[in-house]
Amino acid sequence: MGKIVSWGILMAVFCTAGSSSADPGELPAVAPVANTCPRPAAGGPIADPPRLHSANGTLAVSLSFQTRVDEHGRRIFCFMTPDGLQNPMLHVVPGDTLAITVTNNTPRGIGQMGIDPPHCGSPTMSSSAVNIHYHGTNVPPTCGADDVLKTLINSGDTFQYRFTIPIDEPPGLYWYHPHVHGTADLLAMGGATGALIVGGIEKLQPAVAGMPSRIFLVRDQRPLAGDDDDCAVANPAGEVPNRDVSVNFVPNDSSRVGGNVVYAKGRIAVPAGKREFWRVGNLSADTILDLQLLYDGVPQPLEIVAIDGVPVNSQDATEPGRPLSVTRFRLPTASRVEFVVTTPTTRVASAELITNAVDTGPDGDCHPRRALFTIAPSARTAAAPYREARLVRGSGRRFAGLATAPVTARRAIFFAEGEHTFFMTVEGQPNHAFEPGMPPAIVTHVGAVEEWVVQNRTHESHEFHIHQIHFLVESQDNFGKFAPAPGIDGQFLDTVDLPAWDGKSAYPSVKLRMDFRGDIAGRFVFHCHILSHEDKGMMNVIQVDPAVTH
Repeated sequence: MGKIVSWGILMAVFCTAGSSSADPGELPAVAPVANTCPRPAAGGPIADPPRLHSANGTLAVSLSFQTRVDEHGRRIFCFMTPDGLQNPMLHVVPGDTLAITVTNNTPRGIGQMGIDPPHCGSPTMSSSAVNIHYHGTNVPPTCGADDVLKTLINSGDTFQYRFTIPIDEPPGLYWYHPHVHGTADLLAMGGATGALIVGGIEKLQPAVAGMPSRIFLVRDQRPLAGDDDDCAVANPAGEVPNRDVSVNFVPNDSSRVGGNVVYAKGRIAVPAGKREFWRVGNLSADTILDLQLLYDGVPQPLEIVAIDGVPVNSQDATEPGRPLSVTRFRLPTASRVEFVVTTPTTRVASAELITNAVDTGPDGDCHPRRALFTIAPSARTAAAPYREARLVRGSGRRFAGLATAPVTARRAIFFAEGEHTFFMTVEGQPNHAFEPGMPPAIVTHVGAVEEWVVQNRTHESHEFHIHQIHFLVESQDNFGKFAPAPGIDGQFLDTVDLPAWDGKSAYPSVKLRMDFRGDIAGRFVFHCHILSHEDKGMMNVIQVDPAVTH
């Protein structure tokens, strides 16, 4: 259950299991931590994020939410542990309990907008409110679990999340980030994001068993080289990125040198010619990536073992999953991809992981080609720092049988834009920007299997994401000049990219099979995961009722 202490006064909090209260001493505040949100220098070595592991079935973490302004005048945010870890990577296995206590230690915000009951945390929302969404996890949208519609932690408040990782949760890379409507973009761009790993991927993808692994978390921030407006308006050549990026907080900042835009590349050192398991999360607020591994300019194979936390080709198999081989991978905002690489030999003169230029349409943002980091092979470099732990319980096949399950309903959903407002609309309903407390646009029930066609009716890219569940990608249609994303058809995702509409052809669309067969009931959201779009209203609400009984 969720519990809150506000300025030393305990407040009752709604929870789907009932309301609860306790002595304030049961939930002490997490004190602010010195050296707020430390960030490494641009172009430096990239290290794995710090890890916290569950023990005896529980991972208990205390986090202080903090903020400061960096040396470039950019507002940054983070979650700090009492011993100074920033946005730690949370490592659990299916069936574990995750208990996270958060104190909002940012300065008090302005405004106090009342929120309709039931409340979870504060009954009002200020400009400094925060909460946490556990992206991709199949956790209920209830108070103290993964609710984002009602959970608010204002300055000075302390709140506890406590929930169980489903026993059938697929093992892979998930993540966490704030999800307060109106400030989601600001907080993610400021860096208040971290990885959540459900362990045991080697059970469904034995190719990675015992393999050295690395974690790369890409985040974005306001660019240093120039304006961050639309490409066609302020940056027609597409040279200045809409956002600078970092990898594990090592900045890849842009700057102008002699009229050209250059980037400060981070770097990693690797043992030469060895197989490693790389896990890449696009934790960006607004930046779409198109990953490619280049050795002396030649694309290298990426052996994909998981996408969005789900091991590929694993859910309906009686045998372990089979990796996919691609040479580039489209990684929308919020998505994750996990793959095996062979590191370069010492004969390779130039090795780098890049993002290719991404065309987001005439109204879209600028995402130019740039290296994320360089790779230096050496016979003397030690192996990557971490090897995967074994899955001790759970099948990891939560979505088995979805591809052949009878479809109970079909729906059309589309992205639309007004002059200053964005919409996530269900066909047959009027465009309506998201508002707290709005009724659900879709009502379904536990046990349903639905087929959704999601269209993009705008002149810029959008990223479809739904909370609480995954979907099976059945097809990518009418993409026109834009190539469909490689490797995702027939796989289970929680976020998918739709390119811009050209204004005359059929709308770009994806056909998705939505899985409501689990035990997830309640009210939650679906939206564009370009968070500046979500903050402008491109989000809607779905309600999943308990299973129909006869």
